[in-house]
Amino acid sequence: MRSRVVSTLALGLTMVLGACAAPSALVPDAETMADAGVPTPIMELELGACLNDATAPARADTDTLLVVECEEPHDSELYAILAIEDSSFPGEAALTEEGSARCAAVFGDFIGVDFRSSVLDFHFYHPTASSWVEGDRSIYCMAIDPGLQLTGSLLGVQR
Repeated sequence: MRSRVVSTLALGLTMVLGACAAPSALVPDAETMADAGVPTPIMELELGACLNDATAPARADTDTLLVVECEEPHDSELYAILAIEDSSFPGEAALTEEGSARCAAVFGDFIGVDFRSSVLDFHFYHPTASSWVEGDRSIYCMAIDPGLQLTGSLLGVQR
């Protein structure tokens, strides 16, 4: 499981994935599921992946996100995967602080303009105590356009 944090609000925003049986009339068809995205474990995401992750509820955990083609409308784009050097779990507050600082510092390398000068924002996912035990040691930085969906990659957009 990973915890999601939005940079400007410093809120933990994530989701719990549960298994529930649904009546067949409520199960989406394959085309609808493809439009929403392909469920992908966070630890398998690749740099530049485009995601639909805006519906994650506050203060929950997730280990899977919906990946879509960047040409399709999406909520965020993975712009950095940052290794955490600590040997023991540093705690929620320390990871939130580290993620905020480090994601802001590398934002310009992908977007093409420093975070403080950009109209874009970011959020990030960091390990939880339970995922740390499983070897999770990365922060995933996600670029967003607050309140809007994106179409196309944000690589080098200089906004």
